[in-house]
Amino acid sequence: MAKLERGIPLVERIIERLAPHVSVRGASETELDALESKLMVELPPTLRRFLEFDFTFKSFGKRWRGRERFGRHPQNPRPRVTSLTKLAEATTEFGWLVTRIRARVIRLPNLPGHPWNALLLGEARHDGELPILGLVNEESSVHVFVRYSAFDLYLVEQSGIYELSESQRLDDIESHVALNPVLSALLPDEEPEGAF
Repeated sequence: MAKLERGIPLVERIIERLAPHVSVRGASETELDALESKLMVELPPTLRRFLEFDFTFKSFGKRWRGRERFGRHPQNPRPRVTSLTKLAEATTEFGWLVTRIRARVIRLPNLPGHPWNALLLGEARHDGELPILGLVNEESSVHVFVRYSAFDLYLVEQSGIYELSESQRLDDIESHVALNPVLSALLPDEEPEGAF
């Protein structure tokens, strides 16, 4: 299997596939700067590039839930910053969050029946990327886990262009954990070698 290109080139490739099929409104550099001011966090470069193409995630299609989370109009950004607790309450009627992490997040689009996605507004790693968390409900419990280590990985899989393995989704997650130690509790458990 060929190595997956990453970063802005990967986002550009996805935009090339989506652009002919939709009419969308992107954000200007000034509008994205205003969004960052409201978030009090720099956007990951890959997310910033995608928002230049499609500010409301309209290109994902009507079936997607959680669109327009940065606002409906780029000239007046209204990011819907929330917490994991509030997202857990929204995923199911009586959702109990199975984590004690208190962090600011923004929900990103997902297909119905799939895990919810949330951009963690924490410390960015060396390339400016922020991790994306997943939320799944099992009966009345909502479990949170690190789903993607960068927005470009979220975008390539969610757009249906490429299906990633867990190791590809969590590429270089160690650099995020070093900056945001609370993430270590959200990583998949690894069985110690020789446990059986």
